[in-house]
Amino acid sequence: MSMFETAKPAVKVRGIHLDLKGLPPTPKRLIELLDLLATARINCVLVEWEDMYPWATYPELRCATAYSRATVDRFLRRAGELGIEVVPLVQSFGHMETVLCRKRFAHLREVPDHVGDLCPSRPESGAVVLAMVEDVLRTHEGRITHFHLGGDEAWTLGSCPTCRRAVQRRGKAALYLRHIVPLLDAVAKRGVRPILWDDMMRDWPQKALRELGARTDLMCWSYRPAPFEKLTPEILDRFARAGVRIWGASAFKGADGPIVDVCNLENRLANMAAWSRAARRREMAGLVATGWSRYSTFCAPCEGLEPSLDALVLGGVVMWNGRRSSRSEKAIDGFLSRGRAGQLAGDRFARCRAASEQLANWRGQFANHLQNLQLLPQLAGEHDRVNPSAVRRVRTQWDRYTRAGKERGREWAKSHAGLVPKLWVDRYVKSRLALVERMDPVVRGLVKGK
Repeated sequence: MSMFETAKPAVKVRGIHLDLKGLPPTPKRLIELLDLLATARINCVLVEWEDMYPWATYPELRCATAYSRATVDRFLRRAGELGIEVVPLVQSFGHMETVLCRKRFAHLREVPDHVGDLCPSRPESGAVVLAMVEDVLRTHEGRITHFHLGGDEAWTLGSCPTCRRAVQRRGKAALYLRHIVPLLDAVAKRGVRPILWDDMMRDWPQKALRELGARTDLMCWSYRPAPFEKLTPEILDRFARAGVRIWGASAFKGADGPIVDVCNLENRLANMAAWSRAARRREMAGLVATGWSRYSTFCAPCEGLEPSLDALVLGGVVMWNGRRSSRSEKAIDGFLSRGRAGQLAGDRFARCRAASEQLANWRGQFANHLQNLQLLPQLAGEHDRVNPSAVRRVRTQWDRYTRAGKERGREWAKSHAGLVPKLWVDRYVKSRLALVERMDPVVRGLVKGK
């Protein structure tokens, strides 16, 4: 029985976001994922290339495992064969950490010790972003109709002395527009429609919104189970009245905590279903289920893509049906184990999911072990209150806990082998085990009374 319950899709453009700045797929897996998206009837993929892109203009922005241009070309070619529209994303304002952490670009920060936001008052800022956009267009041109320029969460906007004076004269919206309009126009001149995230514009005056809407679409995002509590219908109505073309953005993963190992499937389904209903009712240009890999470039990775494939596919199902379906949710494991989806997910998904759940459960025990340690009075210098049997018990529990952690880490790495480059597998596991491993010699010394 098909999980897709209607002859026609409720949402015309149904997208999935690939955030490649944490746990990026291997080149082979990157191409395979397109075939999996096709089984979920996804017809759009928003690709945040970040440091996995083979930058030519600024090669220092590449990470150690960056894709080759040949891989990017194969990805674009396969997407075209499957009828999947690719929308590349290059940040232009906030979340510029990959650029601004480099010494070469540090002078472009809005605030010197805040490595994230670009200063719009420096002429070189726009030139750097434009060079990056043109770099991506060289590989994507003729194959895309939309280009996402980010533009979200520029929290320090208006902080430098020059920007502060500009805000005092004309307001933040005018300062934002001064920086972003030349970039939007440059993309539009290539016959490509720009997109921006919406959060910086939610309190803008209508005049500024109309100026923006003439040049770009807005992708409105909210990842809560009830997404329209903060991103209220009134905000969406204001955008619509200003003539802004709206996309929606839900989340299939990367929205349940900055360092979780498994997404909260119930939260994700509630969020995606609410967005699907709104996208259909408001006739949005499209809907994208985001899959964040990090909350920011300076955060450790959150849950990976491989253990979230059930949420990804169900996102496609929800966008197609326009609603949640208990039948589809019960059928997802079977769907991922049969046919083409079974070849692309199957046992590998099951192992990645199980390994992630076990790692999450182990990490959840951490507070209990710390509490057991704090029960020992000798930690506070009361060495006349040492109970040897209690010390042995705590040590035994701690030893068992640390051994289990190493085993969980090995299982997680083994399950992801070949799907994610070893460099990123090792870093993910280390991010989960490092604190306990660093505490281990300290704990052993304390419970010995040293």
